[in-house]
Order: sequence, then structure tokens, then C-alpha cells
Amino acid sequence: MTTSIKTLALLAAVVLMYSFTNVNSDQFYGTYGVSASDPSQIKLIINADHTFYYQDFSASDKKIVSEGTWKRAGNKVVLEDNDTDLKFHTIWTFHNNGQTAKSRKGLAFYRLCRLDE
Repeated sequence: MTTSIKTLALLAAVVLMYSFTNVNSDQFYGTYGVSASDPSQIKLIINADHTFYYQDFSASDKKIVSEGTWKRAGNKVVLEDNDTDLKFHTIWTFHNNGQTAKSRKGLAFYRLCRLDE
């Protein structure tokens, strides 16, 4: 009985310690995009100085090019641009240690892969 209580307490302590580990905040800096053969030419560049560049040529009549600042909200990055009237993917979540970036706007789901190291 005592052994099982100690084991359970140890397991709870380990889980608790791992729940408060810091996420590497710079794991998502870099360039993300689609393959070079994709005509949409979607590209997202996240810089360490809290600036970004975003382009999306998937709609030929509404090509989106945006630059601005970003902020971190939990495990997401929120892009802020006041210069464009076009709506674009502004909330991105990074997965696989910063190797992929995912976003959803309405029914459009984007998944970009890291292009640089």
C-alpha cells in the first residue's frame, strides 16, 4: 500500500514538473511556405524582431502581400497589419518543433513547412 502511494506521488510530481517546462520561444523564427511548384506561392516569414512578411497568391485577382508586427498569444502567433484591407490568415500555430505552421480561416486550412534552417 505504501509503495503504491509513493509511486503515485512520484508519477504526479513528474507530470507536474513537465507541465511547467518552458517552450522554446524562438523555435518558430524563419521562413515557411509551400513547394516551389505550387502556383499559390504562399510564404510566411517570422522574424525575431517581431516583424513578419506574408504573401498569398492563391487568388490571382486578390494577391495578398502583407508586412507588420506579430505577437505571441499562448502557443499561437498573431499577425498584426493595419495597411491591408484584405483578410488573410493571421493566427498561426507551430508544430513539430517549429517545422510546420498551421492556420485556419473559415473553411480554408493552411499548412506550411519550414523552408530554411
